[in-house]
Amino acid sequence: MTNPSRSFDRAADYYDRTRELPEPIATHGIPALLQHIAPHGKILDVGTGTGRISVPLLHLGADVIGVDLSLNMMGKLREKYPAAHLAQADASRLPFASHDFDAVLTTHVMHLIGPWREALREYRRVLKPGGVYIDSTQWHEPTSQLTRIRDKWRELVDAQGAQWRRPGVQSREELIAELRAQSAQIEEVEVLRYYATATPRERLDQIHSRVCSDAWDVSDEVFETTFKEITAWTKKEIEPLDKPITEERRFVLRIARFA
Repeated sequence: MTNPSRSFDRAADYYDRTRELPEPIATHGIPALLQHIAPHGKILDVGTGTGRISVPLLHLGADVIGVDLSLNMMGKLREKYPAAHLAQADASRLPFASHDFDAVLTTHVMHLIGPWREALREYRRVLKPGGVYIDSTQWHEPTSQLTRIRDKWRELVDAQGAQWRRPGVQSREELIAELRAQSAQIEEVEVLRYYATATPRERLDQIHSRVCSDAWDVSDEVFETTFKEITAWTKKEIEPLDKPITEERRFVLRIARFA
């Protein structure tokens, strides 16, 4: 049985202030999306949320319609751009006609869509012939010290027999394999590289705040136990907690064209 998609209603009030949108992506990355879409093309932003991607595109003059499960998240979007065209729906059941869009966009959402394979079939259905599906993501260094902290915390949750995994796509490889199974040709395009700085303490504080959805289903008891464990592990294995760590990031587009 497929798990349901995850709504971010509970996160609407804090989402924007707890999710970074690095300046290089805001300034150069988002406009670069339009280079891969037909001029004046009609765009569907799936998982539009508070509009972190769609609102900048709208300000650039793009023809964007946003869809999301969460009315609360889209309410924040409408505060930023009252004229936005929005629809509430699950990505696996899009309320649009076939061959209606020149592009479908997703950003940090496929891991939240339970019936994600059905969602990909829906993207294919609503795209015009020659249309494009673009999944944007941020690449982290494989040796990232900061990423290791959250990965280790997840291991500790697993060891407790608890669940942190989101209902959708679990890996890049899984997504690409399914796109190919649905007769898509895939190209990965690196748009830009930039550097981000944070401290181990900031990463621990982020885990402790439970603002990320991997912590939502973890019981309070397991969370308290694993947070103590990850704090001790970080003090032992990573740099001093308040020492800034600067790491490379890359803004990457996975571009799929269905046969």
